[in-house]
Amino acid sequence: MKAIKKYSILLAIPALTFMSSCTKKFEDLNTDKNSATSETTVPLYNLTRAQLEFTGNNDYSFETWRVNIIYLSLMMQQMSSTVGWYSGDKYSRNDGFSASLFTVGYPSQVKYIVDLLNQTKTNPIYQNLYNIGRINRVLIMHRLTDMYGMVPYTQAGLGYIGGNTTPIYDDQKAIYTDMLNELDAAAKALDPNKDAVGKGDLIYQGDLTKWKKLAYSLMIRLGMRMSKVDPAAAQTWVEKGAAGGTLSNINDNAYVSHVGSGGRPTVNRISNILSGEWDGIGKGNVYLSKTFVDFMQSNQDPRLQYYAEIKKTQDRTPANQIGMPNGYDENGANSPTDIHKAPNFPGDITLYSVLRKDIFAKLDGITSILTYAQTELLLAEGAQRGWNVGGTAQQHYTNGVTAAMKQLVQYDASAVITDAQVSQYLTAHPYAAATGLDQINTQYWAASFLDWYEVFSNWRRADYPKLVPVVYTGDNNGGQIPRRMLYPATEASANSKNYNAAITAQGTNNFGTRVWWDKQ
Repeated sequence: MKAIKKYSILLAIPALTFMSSCTKKFEDLNTDKNSATSETTVPLYNLTRAQLEFTGNNDYSFETWRVNIIYLSLMMQQMSSTVGWYSGDKYSRNDGFSASLFTVGYPSQVKYIVDLLNQTKTNPIYQNLYNIGRINRVLIMHRLTDMYGMVPYTQAGLGYIGGNTTPIYDDQKAIYTDMLNELDAAAKALDPNKDAVGKGDLIYQGDLTKWKKLAYSLMIRLGMRMSKVDPAAAQTWVEKGAAGGTLSNINDNAYVSHVGSGGRPTVNRISNILSGEWDGIGKGNVYLSKTFVDFMQSNQDPRLQYYAEIKKTQDRTPANQIGMPNGYDENGANSPTDIHKAPNFPGDITLYSVLRKDIFAKLDGITSILTYAQTELLLAEGAQRGWNVGGTAQQHYTNGVTAAMKQLVQYDASAVITDAQVSQYLTAHPYAAATGLDQINTQYWAASFLDWYEVFSNWRRADYPKLVPVVYTGDNNGGQIPRRMLYPATEASANSKNYNAAITAQGTNNFGTRVWWDKQ
């Protein structure tokens, strides 16, 4: 309307004046100054938003709830549920739940990070912001491809920029190759003499030294993902990451700290589901799994005191904790799998252990992204395989286990594991090369608690720990733990050509189809 009014005024001016000024003001008059463009949008905002969305803070499809908790935490037997719609406990198929990361990830996480890269790629004043963005893009895309296999990658996020709303699904091997190259190039391009990114970076507040360490640690994670399908390439990239310089202590851990008073967009999403707005723990939707509690108890793990309490009595004594077995329901006396019939049922379902809300389910808690403990455990595996990663398998294993215990204080200052407790644990459970891969990856399973995306991926890659699948009557994926999540049903119609090409290349869109790096 503003442009129309301006034109009306101009028509009353003599023609000569109009002609002399028209070309000067035409572009200005026909520009919608209320629309966001690459020229008017602050690039750093896109980084902040992409990082926050990556932690699950999206209000619409609850991907953290549906994939990370409802599916992966239960499938990986760290949590347990008797509630029917908590589908992962029995591997039952819910297409909408399992597809939610894909559904939400592209229009939120991917869009923002691709917009950032598009804005900063050719502008030298944003050199560090651009390269931090490249590393963030790898974080986002590596989770998506790990969950689904072949996914849109090279053409992802270009709907707004280039009008491409039907992107191709890239081959996962090609995706991995590009992500690794991107990490290498971005790490080398970070320059302390260039732009300062600052607090808009929710992970490291622009600390380039830590971003470089994160890039090379992420390179080790991605390299090790290929250990089953391409050991030679895995070795090359893990060794390159180790040489580049990785996270060196728990203070280097990559995480986002949340604001508890900011409402849904800023609170810790996992905490909001487990103890806040939806209160999954309080409502009895989720308990700690027997597999997880038994592992902690049998190894006298000092972390258990901070993880667990009996729901009914709030007893936190480690020896008194009782994990709920996976694969049971509350369908009544006629159900052979009713929890009341479970072996050693404690007499009351609320006498099972739940996660301590005060430590791990605070609205202002952290969302962990990648840790020193995880990196050291992967380096331990590299050393165990005879790769040149600096240090021995035992040294890296010791570092990894120690860090996994010490990092609990980042969730709550009271969660202190002393040096003496760590030493006692390592003395009782020394590293043994004969069982090294099992030890390392079982510790990785424990160290990655709450980041069930990563627990699921490393379990598929390493085949440790040896989880016993749940057998349950009905929809149970044939009694096999799923190997991937499911594409959204809408892709079959909205992007049919590329969706069908992916299905042809990768396999049927079901839980049993393995992604490229998980081939047997």
